[in-house]
Amino acid sequence: MNKKKSIVVLTIVSVFIILMAVFAVVSFPIGNSVYDYTGYAKTIKLGLDMSGGISAVFEVIPDEFDDLDKRVDGTIGSLQSLLVSKGYTESTVTKGTSSNGNSTIRVEVPDVDDPERVLDLIGRPASLEFKGENDKNAENLIVGREHLETAYVTTDDTGNYAVGLKFNAKGTEKFAQVTTDYLNKSTYIFIDGELYTTVTVNSTITNGSAIITNSGGYTYQAAADFATKLQAGTFGVTLSKTEVRNISATLGENSIKTALIAGIIGIALIFIFLIVAYRGLGIAADIALCIYVVLLIWFCAVLPWVQLTLPGIAGILLSIGMAVDANVIIFERIKNEFSHTNKPIPTAIKDGFKRSTAAIIDGNVTTIIGAVVLWVLGSSSIVGFAVTLFIGIILSMFTSLVVTRVILKCFMPFSSKSAAFYGLKRRSEEVNEEETEDTTEVGLNNLAGEEA
Repeated sequence: MNKKKSIVVLTIVSVFIILMAVFAVVSFPIGNSVYDYTGYAKTIKLGLDMSGGISAVFEVIPDEFDDLDKRVDGTIGSLQSLLVSKGYTESTVTKGTSSNGNSTIRVEVPDVDDPERVLDLIGRPASLEFKGENDKNAENLIVGREHLETAYVTTDDTGNYAVGLKFNAKGTEKFAQVTTDYLNKSTYIFIDGELYTTVTVNSTITNGSAIITNSGGYTYQAAADFATKLQAGTFGVTLSKTEVRNISATLGENSIKTALIAGIIGIALIFIFLIVAYRGLGIAADIALCIYVVLLIWFCAVLPWVQLTLPGIAGILLSIGMAVDANVIIFERIKNEFSHTNKPIPTAIKDGFKRSTAAIIDGNVTTIIGAVVLWVLGSSSIVGFAVTLFIGIILSMFTSLVVTRVILKCFMPFSSKSAAFYGLKRRSEEVNEEETEDTTEVGLNNLAGEEA
């Protein structure tokens, strides 16, 4: 890479870091429109401990069917999955007991201001029935809580939004019979005893999966609302809302500011350490770390699974440590390559990256596997930690193995022969320095002896 190209690349990198940092925090109106731009760092969803949220309590209405406790547990799982799918990874759904002895389900959703919003998110618990006639007293063909496993937004063959249905084993068999009997006929979907919509059966479906389409297609929001209403009818128990209230942030209003200040101080100390310990190599690592930070904030803002809590912040800090650790491994390998061979600086840097890549990937992959396991199997509070750790580790590997290397290549045209700039020494130089120190010490001892 020549000097001109190096200057261009370094300029682009600098401008990228500055613009990303500015657009992370500034907000401004967009001219000639009704829209305002909000800094993406301000759009990161926060958990209950950081911003508060909404708590709703539903009482389970006893019925004549068996396995009530099992169906309550299934409903809790369905509610949790539904909230996570909508991006509220830090939401919690727990089981309790009311004053009259009935089971209750408490749903806590962070970063939601409107109490009614929680009901829109989970769907107002309802009865769901498919009937063959437009009569709420007609015989049920499909009952949501007995036959339907889940409902979700999907697309049809033309790319338009549609509503997908997935039935359980019992529902698959029942739905196959219904679609055979009502082929090219209409069926009627009732929610809470009221007709919601009419659908026509276009084919016999035996695999337990179906989609509901609309002429011209649904909008995404219409499909999502429809799927939520259907999902609300799959709960295995009848729920009655008993309480909806706001809950405040447990860490106080200054928690975010305090965490931000602590993070800035920690990163600044890391920058200083890298420059003092590795000089030019450390400068390249600091530039890469700047890119890492702005990209991490951006991904936390745009990815729907991220909801920032104290465990989530811990995941971010841990991934920053992993990013610095990767650079240290690379730099120590570069110093070793230069010290024990006669390789020029560019070759030592190239071989240092080559010989350290496997160790870095191995160490990070094991952490990624742990994060994935926690993400899939962990409770809601652990999921926040797992998500931020996963994102951070992926970015740290990219910045340490790719960005740092590109920055060092840009430095080469200006300092390819300056070992001092990179803090590199040949082993012979280190030995000579040690011998000089030993000789000086002996001379001083002899001098002291002569004076005595």
